[in-house]
Amino acid sequence: MVISMVKNINVGIFGHIDHGKTTLAKILTEIPSTSSLDRLPESKRRGITIDLGFSFFKLKNYLVTLVDAPGHADLIRAVVGAAEIIDLALLVVDAKEGPKTQTGEHLLILDYFNIPTIVVINKIDIASEEEVKRTEEFMKAILSSTENLKGSKILKISAKEGIGIEVLKDTIREMLDKMEIVRNTEDYFKMPIDHAFPIKGIGTVITGTVLRGKVKVGDELKILPLNSTVKVKSIQKCKENVDEAYSGDRIGMAVQGVDSKELFRGCVLTSLDTKLKVVDSIVARIKISPLFKYPLKPRMRIHLNIGMLVIPARMIPFKKMEIDGSMENIILREIKGGEECYCVFQLEEKAVAEIGEDILITRLDLPPTTLRICGKGEIVDFRKVEELNIKRMIFKRGRIKIDKNRILVVGLANSKEEAERFIGYEVVIPEKNIKGRIKGTFGTKGYLVAEFDEEVENRDEVILRRLIRWK
Repeated sequence: MVISMVKNINVGIFGHIDHGKTTLAKILTEIPSTSSLDRLPESKRRGITIDLGFSFFKLKNYLVTLVDAPGHADLIRAVVGAAEIIDLALLVVDAKEGPKTQTGEHLLILDYFNIPTIVVINKIDIASEEEVKRTEEFMKAILSSTENLKGSKILKISAKEGIGIEVLKDTIREMLDKMEIVRNTEDYFKMPIDHAFPIKGIGTVITGTVLRGKVKVGDELKILPLNSTVKVKSIQKCKENVDEAYSGDRIGMAVQGVDSKELFRGCVLTSLDTKLKVVDSIVARIKISPLFKYPLKPRMRIHLNIGMLVIPARMIPFKKMEIDGSMENIILREIKGGEECYCVFQLEEKAVAEIGEDILITRLDLPPTTLRICGKGEIVDFRKVEELNIKRMIFKRGRIKIDKNRILVVGLANSKEEAERFIGYEVVIPEKNIKGRIKGTFGTKGYLVAEFDEEVENRDEVILRRLIRWK
């Protein structure tokens, strides 16, 4: 007899405010969780989802955790937190209204994190056939411009009337059957904490989705960045007590050793032997979205999304160049849409991170009617800007003067003392792609003696590149 193992899957529901995400979550939900479906008092007061909501439903051999991500323009930071913990996304679009700015932002996040996505055109019961068709064509066009989500399925439903829900469930199951979802259960334990609260007689309860490793009752773990050690008293999964939990599981955990009031979004529960670091400086390889239309410059203040935390930071973009046989970090005056480079981020508060982790760069100071997602990156180092020895390249222009078969360069220096500083520097004649090197000085007027690898002519323009430390 073969016993089918239940697979734990996390499905995120994304979309613009009032397009019906929470209504869809409610109709799919079979088991609500303690933090699901807008239960937070602030959420009820404002009438919108202000935090991640969680609930569950079963789909044959899958136990699906629904992650309802906020759609309001001010709450994009929670959306990024959701993207880190989901396997499949539902992007909800109002059939009548069509895609809005936040629809595009959410789609960009899903594309960046390469999360398989189903576009759900909702509220077809109150939209005309023409409006539904227009929205569908619009979404096809947007999907075709993505890197990873071309050809994503588009379904039409009414969450309020229950139209198309069974087709949606079947489509989710079919996609999950085709996906190879690999859980890392052997590495160190890592679980971002998204909620924490006290329960009388039990103590501090924390909830989250296990991203890596496994945990069992009795384990000793630590919470970063607090560096508090806690002991696991009990574990619940889908409202049932369990002895162990694994990567991919959505769990609640009673722990001993920390007060719930100390915990905040951005805290991570992890093994004592964790590779996670508490840092205030991050170096990443980044790529700016071709859709982002503002240049980014050194020391500009941006918001960096690291896991479930959003931190203000100052960015310093640079590139690596081989100059005279050694690799140098050269400051960039600006970086624009579509460009790639390295960047050091000076964080305004501590973050928990690891090498190889994905980050998202946003400009939350921009108006919500414009795209605020700048680009993405991968963490490669934690060195501070001072340790990177970033330099600035200065270009000086001169010209060739041939004097009695002696090749001189004039115009780079005004005195012999200044000229002596350039001995050994490489120079180029850009129009002819000829390289040379300064060998010495001549006279007292700042003339330089140079040797070139090809024949040069009188009055050829010469460029000298000089590196100085960037501050």
